[in-house]
Amino acid sequence: MNQLSTRELLYLEDSSKLFESIQKTCNHAMNECTDPQVKNLIQSMSGPHRQVIQKSASLVSGRTTMQ
Repeated sequence: MNQLSTRELLYLEDSSKLFESIQKTCNHAMNECTDPQVKNLIQSMSGPHRQVIQKSASLVSGRTTMQ
Protein backbone atom coordinates (compact mmCIF):
# COMPACT_ATOMS: atom_id res chain seq x y z
CA MET A 1 0.00 0.00 0.00
CA ASN A 2 1.16 3.51 -0.78
CA GLN A 3 1.30 6.22 1.81
CA LEU A 4 -0.39 9.52 1.08
CA SER A 5 1.90 12.37 0.13
CA THR A 6 2.12 15.47 2.29
CA ARG A 7 0.24 17.41 -0.35
CA GLU A 8 -2.58 14.86 -0.40
CA LEU A 9 -2.79 14.86 3.39
CA LEU A 10 -2.99 18.66 3.46
CA TYR A 11 -5.75 18.58 0.86
CA LEU A 12 -7.68 16.00 2.89
CA GLU A 13 -7.19 18.02 6.05
CA ASP A 14 -8.57 21.16 4.36
CA SER A 15 -11.46 19.18 2.93
CA SER A 16 -12.18 17.66 6.32
CA LYS A 17 -12.39 21.12 7.87
CA LEU A 18 -14.76 22.23 5.12
CA PHE A 19 -16.95 19.13 5.61
CA GLU A 20 -17.09 19.79 9.36
CA SER A 21 -18.19 23.36 8.70
CA ILE A 22 -20.93 22.15 6.37
CA GLN A 23 -22.04 19.62 8.99
CA LYS A 24 -22.30 22.35 11.64
CA THR A 25 -24.36 24.46 9.25
CA CYS A 26 -26.68 21.51 8.57
CA ASN A 27 -27.07 20.84 12.30
CA HIS A 28 -27.91 24.50 12.91
CA ALA A 29 -30.44 24.45 10.05
CA MET A 30 -32.10 21.31 11.47
CA ASN A 31 -32.41 22.93 14.88
CA GLU A 32 -33.92 26.12 13.43
CA CYS A 33 -36.16 24.45 10.84
CA THR A 34 -39.88 24.27 11.53
CA ASP A 35 -40.94 22.57 8.28
CA PRO A 36 -40.88 18.78 8.87
CA GLN A 37 -40.23 17.97 5.20
CA VAL A 38 -37.23 20.26 4.99
CA LYS A 39 -35.93 18.98 8.32
CA ASN A 40 -36.21 15.38 7.07
CA LEU A 41 -34.39 16.31 3.86
CA ILE A 42 -31.51 17.84 5.82
CA GLN A 43 -31.37 14.80 8.10
CA SER A 44 -31.30 12.42 5.12
CA MET A 45 -28.33 14.30 3.65
CA SER A 46 -26.53 14.41 6.98
CA GLY A 47 -25.82 10.66 7.29
CA PRO A 48 -23.80 10.18 4.10
CA HIS A 49 -22.06 13.50 4.70
CA ARG A 50 -21.00 12.34 8.17
CA GLN A 51 -19.49 9.20 6.63
CA VAL A 52 -17.38 11.31 4.27
CA ILE A 53 -16.15 13.37 7.24
CA GLN A 54 -15.19 10.25 9.18
CA LYS A 55 -13.41 8.66 6.21
CA SER A 56 -11.39 11.77 5.39
CA ALA A 57 -10.51 12.25 9.06
CA SER A 58 -9.25 8.65 9.29
CA LEU A 59 -7.08 9.21 6.20
CA VAL A 60 -5.56 12.35 7.69
CA SER A 61 -4.93 10.74 11.06
CA GLY A 62 -2.93 7.97 9.38
CA ARG A 63 -5.20 5.09 10.32
CA THR A 64 -5.85 4.31 6.66
CA THR A 65 -3.54 4.21 3.66
CA MET A 66 -4.41 4.47 0.01
CA GLN A 67 -3.89 1.60 -2.41
